[in-house]
Formats: sequence, C-alpha cells, structure tokens
Amino acid sequence: KIDYLRTAFIGVGARGGSHLRVVASLENTEVVAVCALYEDHVNRWTKIASDIGKGERHQKVAAYFGDENLWKKMLEEVKPDVVFIATNWDNHAPMVIEAMKKGAHAFVEVPIATTLEDMWEIVRTSEETQKHCMMMENVNYGRTELMYLNMCRQNIFGEILHGEAAYIHELRGQMRSVEAGRGTGSWRTHHWANKSGNLYPTHGLGPVAQYMNIGRTDDTFRRLVSFSSPARNHEIYAKKHFKPESKLNKIDYTKGGDMSTTIIKTQLGRTVMVQWDESSPRPY
Repeated sequence: KIDYLRTAFIGVGARGGSHLRVVASLENTEVVAVCALYEDHVNRWTKIASDIGKGERHQKVAAYFGDENLWKKMLEEVKPDVVFIATNWDNHAPMVIEAMKKGAHAFVEVPIATTLEDMWEIVRTSEETQKHCMMMENVNYGRTELMYLNMCRQNIFGEILHGEAAYIHELRGQMRSVEAGRGTGSWRTHHWANKSGNLYPTHGLGPVAQYMNIGRTDDTFRRLVSFSSPARNHEIYAKKHFKPESKLNKIDYTKGGDMSTTIIKTQLGRTVMVQWDESSPRPY
C-alpha cells in the first residue's frame, strides 16, 4: 500500500495530459514531475496540475524538456512511485522497463511494446522488480463495453463461441504532423508505411477477450492467421493534400496494408475475428 502516491508523467503532447488531469484530481496523489520534448507542453500541464491542486498540492512539479533522454534523469532525480508513459510507440517498452528498474510502477499507453522480445523483457522486469506494469487499454473501460461485459457475466448471451472486434478509424489527417515536425502523425505515419499487419489490435480485442474470459479460465489464444490488403489510401491522401515535393510524397507506403484481418483460434476452439484500418475514408 502507498498512502501518498507520487506520480510522474512522460509525454503530455496528447493522451498523457488527460491522464495527468485525472490523476491530479485524485486524493492522496502528488504530481512530482512532467517530462516531454517541448517546453510549451510541459509548462501547460505543470500549470494545470498546480491549478487543480488549488495551492495545496502539485505546487513543486519538476519540469524536464528539450532532450529525448531527459526522462532517464527524471527517474533518477525524482524517484516517483508511479510513472505514466504516453510517448511514441517505439519508446514505450524502454521507458516501462527502466521505470520499473528505478523502483516505479509503470502505466503505459497502447501498444505496450512493438516487438515480441520487448514484451518478454517487460514480463521479466516486472517479475524481477515486483513492480506493476499495466497497458492502459482505455476501450476496456468504456461504458458500452462494460455494459456488455456485465451482460456476459450474467450469462445473458449463453456460451460465447465466436467474437468479432475491430479498430476502424480514419486517422490520415495525422499525416499533417510530418510536415509540422511534431505531433502524433510525425512518428505514426512511418509505422503505417513500414509495417504490415494489425498495428492497433487491443482496442477491439481487449473487450472481446474479457467477454470470453481469455486468460482468466482454462482458455487462451492459441494460434492465428492474418492477412493485409494492399496499401493505397495513405499514398492517395498524400498526393491529394500535399505538394509533390512534400516529404509525405517521398515515403514508400507499399510495405503496409490498408485493412488487416486476423482470425484467432483459442485453446478451447473458439474463434475471434479482429480487423484494423486507420486509412480508409469510412465512418468510425
């Protein structure tokens, strides 16, 4: 038990700020540090924290900005109890691992890691340090998803043999961040271009896994087959919205895929279809 929780935040450009706002409003918490690349982001959220604290809490927030590696210095100097991580995807695993090694529990945005090796290293580090590490899959806690989970637990639907899940959400507008040099699209665009497969599976899969009690009973995910369609939509968008000399029109998008479809077979034989598409111009 931690009676008074000292919290730190790495990345407050987008999702991280919303986490800070929630945590700062909780009793028995103290925001002790904010770390981000850009000074304006850090200044904004340290002020918001102090305003929420109303002169009593969050008044001495350590600020770190201007260098990609200052988060390491923050962990050394501040020694928080808990670290919230909302940075670009490639930084998630290294930050999570180092936070636990420095004695902090770690909460990290989706996805928790981008390689299988990093995932296993996170497991090993959590076991060795006895620190909690949680991927903050927010859709698991949506009101609609929790309603269905409650209905499943009351056996309203009977035995669940098949599930379907998706994250279909056009995000091509984020590509404008590449030209701006900062923002989510400045790094997410390169994942779209260079990786084929489902890059964001847990928004859809997380709730369905809970409905099926995957990992909580004797059933687990056993095997899968996955296919991606050809990639067209990012290239079309770049040609339509940006000048020919734009760096967005110099990227090879063909390594990715517009629509990913995966079929999972569980240990008990149940099936789940998971789809992902962040580039097609269609409703959310």
